[in-house]
Amino acid sequence: MAQKNTTAYIVLGLLAHDDASGYDLKKKIDLMISQFWDVGYGQIYPTLKMLEKEGSITGTATQSEKGPDRTVYAITDFGKEKLKDWLSLPNEKEYVRYEILLKLFFGSLGSSAENLKRIEAFRKRHTEDLQNIRMAEANLEGILKESQDHQYYYLTALFGEHIYKAYLEWADEAVEFINKNINR
Repeated sequence: MAQKNTTAYIVLGLLAHDDASGYDLKKKIDLMISQFWDVGYGQIYPTLKMLEKEGSITGTATQSEKGPDRTVYAITDFGKEKLKDWLSLPNEKEYVRYEILLKLFFGSLGSSAENLKRIEAFRKRHTEDLQNIRMAEANLEGILKESQDHQYYYLTALFGEHIYKAYLEWADEAVEFINKNINR
């Protein structure tokens, strides 16, 4: 059975496309994956060491023109097989944790003004997320035929668009509900 370290599979998947340093991997994660899966530096570097130790990746020290030397990692055949094995497994349950909902659940202990402010901040953040995801979709639409990877990237962006639209619809309804029913 495959291990449960999802970060390992993210690293392997990214390295299956291009060799990269830990810093490069973090930038790719932040740009392409962080909207649906967050990974910090504190997870990346231990995962790289573990994957290298087990033979899934190899690291090569390289000199950098801009800063300190860095290690560039490449996936091995063993790593590719490990990634393929993980990809063939059924999905596990998606875990959803929304602090805003937790706080609204106990919202009667605070003020309506605080709750409205919280919802407005949620709306603002996800309005920006929706704009970013639509830009990603627009960029991908021009290159969909170039690579099957782009088609799958597009599907994840499309999912994000639907989620963020639902967030915004909920925020509108929640504000209206509070103003109509609670702020009397």
